[in-house]
Amino acid sequence: MILIIVFVALIAVLLLSWLSLMWDKRLTNVKGPTPFPIIGSGHLLAVDSTEFLKVLKRLEVEYGGSATIYLSSMRYILTANPKLIEGILTSTDLLAKGYSYNFIKPWLGNGLLTSEGSRWKAHRKFLTPAFHFNILQNFLPIFCKNGKVLREKLRNLANGSPINVFPIIALAALDNVTESIMGVSVNAQEDSESEFVKAVEVMSRIASMRMRNPFVAPDVVFNLLPYKADQDKALDILHSQTRKVINARREELKNSEITDLGADAEIGLKNKHAFLDLLLLAEVDGKKLSDEHIREEVDTFMFEGHDTTTAGLAYCVYCLSNHEDVQEKIFDEQKAIFGDDFERNPTYSELHQMKYLDLVIKESLRLFPSVPLIGREIDRDVDIAGHRLPKGTTMVIDFFNMQRNAELYEDPLEFRPDRFGNINRNPFFWLAFSAGPRNCIGQKFALMEMKVTLSEIVKNFKILPYGEEPELGADLILRSRNGIKVILETR
Repeated sequence: MILIIVFVALIAVLLLSWLSLMWDKRLTNVKGPTPFPIIGSGHLLAVDSTEFLKVLKRLEVEYGGSATIYLSSMRYILTANPKLIEGILTSTDLLAKGYSYNFIKPWLGNGLLTSEGSRWKAHRKFLTPAFHFNILQNFLPIFCKNGKVLREKLRNLANGSPINVFPIIALAALDNVTESIMGVSVNAQEDSESEFVKAVEVMSRIASMRMRNPFVAPDVVFNLLPYKADQDKALDILHSQTRKVINARREELKNSEITDLGADAEIGLKNKHAFLDLLLLAEVDGKKLSDEHIREEVDTFMFEGHDTTTAGLAYCVYCLSNHEDVQEKIFDEQKAIFGDDFERNPTYSELHQMKYLDLVIKESLRLFPSVPLIGREIDRDVDIAGHRLPKGTTMVIDFFNMQRNAELYEDPLEFRPDRFGNINRNPFFWLAFSAGPRNCIGQKFALMEMKVTLSEIVKNFKILPYGEEPELGADLILRSRNGIKVILETR
């Protein structure tokens, strides 16, 4: 009798769940796969990160660019439709990131990437001056110095064997972000087995797994799995490094008897280490930021300022390895700028003369955007570009597949830097740094760092193909399961 009751109850739960999901599907005109009771479409997305991008592409093709999917009872609309993406990103109201970002809050808290509402607006406003172009000019010598350290590390590896450039570049990028916007030198490139870089990779992998896999997402399940111990260990390393950076800069300010930002606080023109100094010294609504708020923002920029730039650089090096003609055009441009003195640092104005390198970076970021996917939460019923989006929907915006769309780019999988030269193209067809009110605050910082680093590499090495394509996966950033391998030959 008990078994019969249990069986009937189970059938009732499954039926109610299925009816609820089918009723919910009527709220939007965006088609998608028929959800199963309880799990929704979760079985389609419970795959590893390398398969995940392929699943998204398959759904987008099958359902015309956008697809409604369910993770358990939660409604998601996946889209690579450029008109819909433009409508969402340009909205001044649809700024919340969505439920999935909760999985990175143990790491980043409510920093600029994850925060919403008044806190996000306040912090975005007072942190924006830290990336003023006058401030960025102060970072150029730092990027050049660390680029030369990277050059020597690569020179020692230029022996005809394949090199996985991602972890090597990651240490240079970490040195750049800590020494420039944080004002503290950690000499990461001296540590070839950086715990910090490895901890970032662990947290990225775990967070992205929970975002796409509804079976391990709930805390009640996740806390029972080995992943929880891995996450706790990684968080201890990450937060310890962040506090070390904060305390070091705080001590420097104390020793220099600097207690406020001074007359240039608003635009930070004389404040060389504006970002961390703003956090430590500025007031928001008449109050200093708490230590926890400072930690959250520093964690956010330690991650975004090194991991995304690392990906951008590493994939660009990979693209160059397959195109000797592009490398030589960059090299010729460098010779025109530097003459016979490749040892000297470029000036800020000379970076702007690297026009062809600009095109190369843009094309590389089109094929391999550092952040392949982002989320947005729809907080009211809206209609955008003919798509009916109900309140409570989480949008999954697929930059990766959109930027490889044959309707937007001729021969989209081919690496053609010239496609960005003198062409009046819709800016929303290229979203490597997102767009709209929540675009990447550090875009100019990243592009400047990429230019300096790539210039140093191309001036000193020929980059040859190893013949192994990256196995791409969406783990917060675009990672490759088998590394990003090239062969270097000293010029």
